[in-house]
Amino acid sequence: MVEKYKDYSNTWVIDSGRPWPILAIFGWIHWNEIAWIKAINKIIEKSRNNEIKINTWKVILAYWNEKAIKIKQRDSKYNMNRLFQSKYLNSDSDEYEIKRLKQLSDILKNSDYLLDIHSVSSESEPFLFAENVNWELDIASYLWLEKIIYWWGEINANTIIGWDSDSYMHFLWKTAFTVECGNHNDKRAEDIACNTIRFFLAYLWMIDLFIKKTKVKLIKMDEIITTKTWKFVFVKWINNFSNIKKWDIIWYDWKKEIMAKKDFIILLPNYEDTKVWEEIFYLGLIS
Repeated sequence: MVEKYKDYSNTWVIDSGRPWPILAIFGWIHWNEIAWIKAINKIIEKSRNNEIKINTWKVILAYWNEKAIKIKQRDSKYNMNRLFQSKYLNSDSDEYEIKRLKQLSDILKNSDYLLDIHSVSSESEPFLFAENVNWELDIASYLWLEKIIYWWGEINANTIIGWDSDSYMHFLWKTAFTVECGNHNDKRAEDIACNTIRFFLAYLWMIDLFIKKTKVKLIKMDEIITTKTWKFVFVKWINNFSNIKKWDIIWYDWKKEIMAKKDFIILLPNYEDTKVWEEIFYLGLIS
């Protein structure tokens, strides 16, 4: 049965009636990441029609940032992917994103697993973030996606990039995955999000669906590239997972020409709303 969760807006629970554990599924943190809303609406509809039957445990589904969605901006004030730290969690602010953060952190404290669904603005194959903790890399091999990026938590620890929901769950010694299901406007992204949800539910024995291991490619994050000026430009359009050769010129940060110091795979190039000292992309290595 699908019901509203507590008095939280745009938050639902599908409860089998059997206790513990709990899977939280989050999405739509940024207004243009629309694959999530289509996928989760489909999951809710199929649950209501008994096409998907939760046999055990409990699933909590939440839209992240309703205010950003309403005003059609990536954030209204704060990037909620950076707020899961004590100064915001303990804040008395009445601002929307801080108040919503507290609701989401409450859900995570009471959950055992997290699947956080995102999409990207550039062309990209779907992939999953996992860490080498809590058997996550092994679990990830059952979740249908072939590309697995790890070391996100380590490379981002104690930096301006950290403190997302995934990191917060690991701080609580729990298990979390972030799925990037491709380009926002690609119709396949919705199916990718739905399939990842279904495979995770099946792995946890929450639904009846046969799954098996996928042969995955592990990519270890190696370096964060942040901007140092307001005039950052890529030398050319570079898609996610593009190969960068040693000595390739990748970008200019004002007048400074930057070359790759070794062979890399580029991860998550950011072509939107770049700010000084925020990440512009990452460099990864085949593990």
